[in-house]
Amino acid sequence: MIHPASDKPYVQLICHPYEHVTSINTRITIDVMQKDLSRDDMVEIFETFMKSIGYHFGQNETLCIEERL
Repeated sequence: MIHPASDKPYVQLICHPYEHVTSINTRITIDVMQKDLSRDDMVEIFETFMKSIGYHFGQNETLCIEERL
C-alpha cells in the first residue's frame, strides 16, 4: 500500500546555481520524504547537504546540537 504523502517531499533543501559566468549551472536538491526523522537525523541530512554544495568539514568536525549551560 502506497501512502499518498510519500509522493511529495516533507522537506526540500535546494541550492540554486550561483549566478556567475564561471559557475557550473548545477542545482543541488535533497528531498526528505520521511516525516518522523529524529533531530539528529535531520542534522546529519543538513551536514550532507552542506558538503554537497561545497562546504568542507575537517576530519574531526561535524554539525551538532549543543546544549547551553
